[in-house]
Amino acid sequence: MICHRCVCEVCCKVVDVAFVVDSSLKTQGQSAWTQMINFVNLVIDRLTFATYSLRVSFVRYGDRANVEFRLSQYTDSRSAKQRISSIAYLGNAGNNLADALDSLRNQVFQTNLGARQLAPWVAVVITDRSPSLRTQDTVSSARQDRAAGIQIVAVGIVESRQLDTNILNQIAFTPARVTTVDQYSQLTTTAYRVADWICFSRLCELCNV
Repeated sequence: MICHRCVCEVCCKVVDVAFVVDSSLKTQGQSAWTQMINFVNLVIDRLTFATYSLRVSFVRYGDRANVEFRLSQYTDSRSAKQRISSIAYLGNAGNNLADALDSLRNQVFQTNLGARQLAPWVAVVITDRSPSLRTQDTVSSARQDRAAGIQIVAVGIVESRQLDTNILNQIAFTPARVTTVDQYSQLTTTAYRVADWICFSRLCELCNV
């Protein structure tokens, strides 16, 4: 048994986080993408970034997913945020969230690729559209991620009215780790909440609290 305070101390200091950002076609185009990127960087600002604490990865997806950088690549927040800010908006029609979730399991959260075995693994999925493939494929991919120990936090933007928020509840680690905003400009208001969720993530196999 590990107390809540001990779990928080460990997980606030040591956590591997992958940001999974939907870069498919948006009604606000580049402006929407920029606000999603700013949200990611604001979350990072709320966490302690260092070799032996926070490590981050970034997955961009549209028709298919691409791992922009892995967990071991950056050891300071400035470099990571600069790289994230430079990632271009795809703006293609597809929304292959299933491929992005598969990439987490196969290309990010692998110990031989920089994931740490004794750190909580958290994926923050940020999307404004429902998957263009069968919903069941996406849910199945998320289920496999959870089985691999990946805790998915889901952030939805409903401004474009192209997102069925039920999909967020189906892919998240728990429905309590789902948040939505009405507009892209409101993403900044939920950054602190998401950062707190990351901070309080835990290695479930180490405790029963």
